[in-house]
Amino acid sequence: MPSQLTHMKGHAMSTRRRFFLLCLLPLLACLGRPQPLFAAPKADGTFTMERAVAQAMQANPGVEAKLLMMEQAKMNVGVAQSYFWPRVSLVAGTSRVENYEEVQTYNSDNLTSSNWNKGLRASLSLFAGFAHLNNLQKSRIAVEVEKARHQQARLELGSNVQLQFLQLLKCREDLKSAQEAVARIETQLKAAEAFVKVGMAPYVNVLQNQTELSRAQQQVIRVNNDIRNAEVQLNKYLGFSPNRPVNYVGNLKDFPGTVGYTEEEAVKAAVRQRPDLIMARKSVEVAYKDMNIAMGQYLPKVDASYDSMSSSKDYDDKRYEGYTRNYWAAGLNFSWEIFSGGGTTFSTLAERKRAQALQKDYEDAMSGARADVIRALLDITAARELIATSRKGVDAARESYAMANKRYMTNTGTITELLDAQLKLTQAENDASRALAEYHSARVRFFYYIGRENPGLK
Repeated sequence: MPSQLTHMKGHAMSTRRRFFLLCLLPLLACLGRPQPLFAAPKADGTFTMERAVAQAMQANPGVEAKLLMMEQAKMNVGVAQSYFWPRVSLVAGTSRVENYEEVQTYNSDNLTSSNWNKGLRASLSLFAGFAHLNNLQKSRIAVEVEKARHQQARLELGSNVQLQFLQLLKCREDLKSAQEAVARIETQLKAAEAFVKVGMAPYVNVLQNQTELSRAQQQVIRVNNDIRNAEVQLNKYLGFSPNRPVNYVGNLKDFPGTVGYTEEEAVKAAVRQRPDLIMARKSVEVAYKDMNIAMGQYLPKVDASYDSMSSSKDYDDKRYEGYTRNYWAAGLNFSWEIFSGGGTTFSTLAERKRAQALQKDYEDAMSGARADVIRALLDITAARELIATSRKGVDAARESYAMANKRYMTNTGTITELLDAQLKLTQAENDASRALAEYHSARVRFFYYIGRENPGLK
């Protein structure tokens, strides 16, 4: 009995030891494996359109690059502001005066000597022809331009993600229609084979069904490939690897069906908030600032300076005693370029012409923006009408197919009539999903054209 108990205890200890080692092995493997410096982006794998757009904004390097450019522009404002403050510097110098031969002189400064000076120098630009002021205003406008560039990048990325998402949802609708077509044709094929066995239909009916079944199966393959391509592209936008499984959820019927803007309201919104129009408008302002800077060359420049210095001179000739002196000096410096060979005039005229050209470009962009908004509204209206018409077409096609199928099953209809009805039903379903996708795509383009982010397409 004691031996059995000892054996049982040893067996229990061995079991616990094996369990402990099994738990420890994964930990040792993790400790021994080199960890990546940057972890891959994590997600729970399920993305609606709105969440997909948000993830793309975080992961896209192009958007981040525009944000960094905006930060750089803000730093340039500080550079422009620095010209309104004094410049302070430490200065020092040394020199050696050496005579080739002893000469009689009436000025001790000409004797052989060692010299040095050091001190503090400050200068302040009091007036520079308004150049500093114009440069400061120009740098602030540049911040607004970079902010508009960043917004433009966000709009473009968001629109691309939304359009690709809608394309994926449409492909899924097409896949559903293609799979239903395969199921219908398979049912027809079984019926045709049964009719042939009892001599109620010719064998050509089986062959025609097999041909249509092959065509429908090919369509399923094509649509599956389109779905995979859309998912790969969406993964790219979201910063994921192409093979990463991501569940993109949604349905073409999930999104609201209105835009809530009249034509005039939409045009006003585009003028107010479209980033490309903002950039064009700000470019005109920058050009006129450059013209003012060029015109500033006609005006004088005034600087103030202050020096606090110490200088020393040591003579080689011992008959002369060296000296050290400390002093300060303050003054105003005035300069005015009266004639520059026409350079200032031609530079001013060139900048004015450039500003006028940019003004014309802005007017052209305004006209293009108005046309974009009107076209988007027209596309939305047309797509809405297509949706209503295509839905009626689907209902009619389903009824027609049901009637043709009933006639074929009762041997009062032909296989050609049934296959034609089946093909028209599939086409009607595809037309309905295409109309819905075109409607939402037109809404995506509309919000892009008015410069409004709408990640959920609400």
